[in-house]
Amino acid sequence: MARSSPGTSRRHGRLRVLFTLLTVLAILTALVGGTQLAVPSKASAAGTTLLSQGKSATASSTENAGTPASAAVDGNTTTRWSSAFSDPQWIQVDLGASDTISQVVLQWETAYGKSFQIQTSPDAAVWTSIYSTTTGTGGTQTLNVTGTGRYIRLYGTARGTAWGYSLWEFQVYGTTGDTGGTCGPANAAQGRPATASSTENAMTPASAAFDGDTSTRWSSAFSDPQWVQVDLGSSQPICHVDLTWEAAFASAFQIQTSQDAATWTTVYSTTSGPGGTQSLNVTGTGRYVRMYGTARATPYGYSLWEFQVLTGTGTPPPPNCPWVGSAAPVATRVSQVIAAMNQSQKISLLHGVGGAYVGVVAPIPALCVPGLNLQDGPQGVGDGLGGVTQLPAPVAAAATWDTALENQYGATEGTEFAGKGVSVALGPTVNIVRDPRFGRAFETFSEDPYLAGQIAAANIQGIQSQGVMAQVKHAAVYNQETNRNSPADNAIVDNQTLQEIYLPAFNAAITKGNASSVMCSYSTINGTYACENPYILNTALYQQDAFTGFVTSDWGATHSTVASANSGLTMEMPGSGYFGTALSSAVTAGTVTTATLNTMVGRVLTKMFEFGLFDKAPSGSTGATVTTPAHVATARTVAEEGTVLLKNANSLLPLSTSTTHSIAVLGNDGGSGVQTSGGGSAGVSSSGTVSPLTGITNRAGSGVTVSYEAGTDAAGVTRAVNLAKASDVAIVFANYGESEGSDISNIDLPGNQNTLISSVAAANPKTIVVLNTGSAVTMPWLGSVAGVFENWYAGQEAGNAIAALLFGDANPSGKLPVTFPASLADVPAHTTAQWPGTNNQVQYSEGVDVGYRWYDSQNKTPLFPFGYGLSYTSFGFSNLSVGALSGNTSTVTATVTNTGTTAGAEVAQLYVGDPSSTGEPPKQLKGFVRVSLAPGQSQTVQFTVSSHDLAHWADSAGGWTTTSGAYQILVGDSSRNLPLTGTITVP
Repeated sequence: MARSSPGTSRRHGRLRVLFTLLTVLAILTALVGGTQLAVPSKASAAGTTLLSQGKSATASSTENAGTPASAAVDGNTTTRWSSAFSDPQWIQVDLGASDTISQVVLQWETAYGKSFQIQTSPDAAVWTSIYSTTTGTGGTQTLNVTGTGRYIRLYGTARGTAWGYSLWEFQVYGTTGDTGGTCGPANAAQGRPATASSTENAMTPASAAFDGDTSTRWSSAFSDPQWVQVDLGSSQPICHVDLTWEAAFASAFQIQTSQDAATWTTVYSTTSGPGGTQSLNVTGTGRYVRMYGTARATPYGYSLWEFQVLTGTGTPPPPNCPWVGSAAPVATRVSQVIAAMNQSQKISLLHGVGGAYVGVVAPIPALCVPGLNLQDGPQGVGDGLGGVTQLPAPVAAAATWDTALENQYGATEGTEFAGKGVSVALGPTVNIVRDPRFGRAFETFSEDPYLAGQIAAANIQGIQSQGVMAQVKHAAVYNQETNRNSPADNAIVDNQTLQEIYLPAFNAAITKGNASSVMCSYSTINGTYACENPYILNTALYQQDAFTGFVTSDWGATHSTVASANSGLTMEMPGSGYFGTALSSAVTAGTVTTATLNTMVGRVLTKMFEFGLFDKAPSGSTGATVTTPAHVATARTVAEEGTVLLKNANSLLPLSTSTTHSIAVLGNDGGSGVQTSGGGSAGVSSSGTVSPLTGITNRAGSGVTVSYEAGTDAAGVTRAVNLAKASDVAIVFANYGESEGSDISNIDLPGNQNTLISSVAAANPKTIVVLNTGSAVTMPWLGSVAGVFENWYAGQEAGNAIAALLFGDANPSGKLPVTFPASLADVPAHTTAQWPGTNNQVQYSEGVDVGYRWYDSQNKTPLFPFGYGLSYTSFGFSNLSVGALSGNTSTVTATVTNTGTTAGAEVAQLYVGDPSSTGEPPKQLKGFVRVSLAPGQSQTVQFTVSSHDLAHWADSAGGWTTTSGAYQILVGDSSRNLPLTGTITVP
């Protein structure tokens, strides 16, 4: 629970005392002067309603950004509107409809109006005065008036002080002009007696759905039917019901009313409930109201955070929201909404509440502000939702080095997220694979910031093309699961390493991908939690990257209120422990300014307007089936292109059914146990997995015998060896499972898998190994096998994709996005101080030498280098041309030729080698182009090298700097095979 400091409480108390003294002095002054001043009362005239609170307000001027017009109608007597120091000045409120006005209450700050009028207008153009004075007294003035209008304003002509006009509150009372009846607005069910057919346990009682607390819930048993009901205490007209579902919602249910809780009348019925928050207009009468569920949408019971009942006649009047459907610029619309919001409404946009999605921001119906639904993850729609496509893991997508295909991957994700009713897709993940033991290596892209950034930008553009916001994660320096979200995971890292390695992918996601939002990480960075780290958020994202979106905390990664808000965090997830009541108190106390609060809210609203959320009806639901044959085809294409051929001795591959008549498929991963997705929030359900055994059997056809053995124990290994001896070809499938929440202890295949591979290879020289891993593994059997594929976690089309590659229907073209070391001792973070850290510190002492940069700088030979990947054809590189720098860019061209006999794709990679005086790594990736070529075909590829590509970060220079000298340009097909070299000279 957040607590304000004693100093904060004392400051707040002094402000209240000062205000009270000033009010008393004003009253005494008025009495001495013979003027009768009405004593303010919270109760208005009989039969009237406070009409102005929370409505849109404007003014002739404001003293500064912290004293907007909206502050006078927010119901908060510690915020104020103040004008410029001149006459005349005015403030007006739009009631939304023409209403009858009977009373106006003015709560003046010290700077008051001596001469002013209260005026009404139907159109904010022609005004009628309903009150006038030249002897205003300040303090609190309660004015009984008579008038009608939609717009009410105070028009000041003479100030009572040397300052401007300043109002704590401008309250307008009267009766609404709506003659069609009223509905609500109070929740008649809150706190009333409630019962239910069942409860899941003692912590989920029926009363929790009627307590006004969106963090408690009623949940039923796991069966149908179930009901929950509330006793309103007397028979009342029922006009509206709001249901806020937890993830376990009803697909079929009724809303029913009753006078005696025995005979029920249905006032609403559906068989396609979408979950989330449902707002239902109904017509009925009764003392008892219940939700009667007949079909659950999940295997669990029914679960409601809140069940609200509005009583009255008619339907709720439509709110006046001029920003909806408006052609005004987004910035104008955002300003309009903020001006109409009270503090509570603003804060409600900055934290999560419970609901049907992993993250939910509640809507504000009174202002037509829609809610937000956030859902994992980077491999497709996650969190156990069904009816989706399980795409290959992001590391497999990165291995394609194909930005066009990655854009298609993102568009597929975006379409499915939209169909599920998701507003914000929590992905992509762009964290650098600092070490192959990282438990989330499978869900991110690469060890290289340039490759990660380019793939991320393409993915984001694809997701957002479908109207769904992408949230790039996790900023920043989040490279291990061990000790995560604790001070023990304290990365000690210098600014140069941050700027050159761990921040560039976020820069590309923002500046090239136009990401709507960023998730901050669980990491502690140089002693400060990431979600309250001003260097990461305010400096890197908002200043250096000119980011205009919002920053969401990882789930549970918020650790403070004031520090987080002031450092750039926008939204706490999944709850409101720091950005609910605690944030409100901080704003009231001034430790978080109103201007900061408005900036936070504006960042969320800006993206909601940009993505059209205000102007389109909500659609989609968690229960919808969103996978399609086209999406499954995309999954297969990515799996084919992302698989990397690491070895093909004696050109054994591709297999031919004319010479291969028997195949042994071996290993648990060869059958239904194939690993197609990692674990944790990035895990995605499959709508139909094709195992390798099925894919190979179907592709091989009736002329080839395909046999299977899992080989999971000693007896199984013996059976696998015998099967391999009896077969023309043996294909062993092996895996290393990764998951969020834990790192892996080593990079050796677990269990008996290395033994299985070695034993099979000894029995059959035509042994092919297919690896389903999230990152690099060692291969002690490499010299004994004929072929090796790195298949990653290939998604639900894994079997069809690997079969196509084995038989040559698809030509391998994947390239490694990470280095495969020969042993764990060779990795950059090879000491305990570096991984997982000691004494509550993780030393990033390797600096910028991450991945291939480390192996190059240390002259270590990896098992397989970054960027490596074989094909069934061959390619040549020639005709390098390096243009001089002109306008801060250089154009580099080269020719790529398919020198083999099979059509295929190659990835031309460009690396830059800085002058040795810079201390930079020997070379760094700065460009790549993927080309598909027929046999004998050549194509010229073009790269643009910018001056920034030649720069390095130096604190002594105050940022990025380019050293004079000769910069190497190297082009080839991996970080260790770069046959073309040239030079760019920086004078």
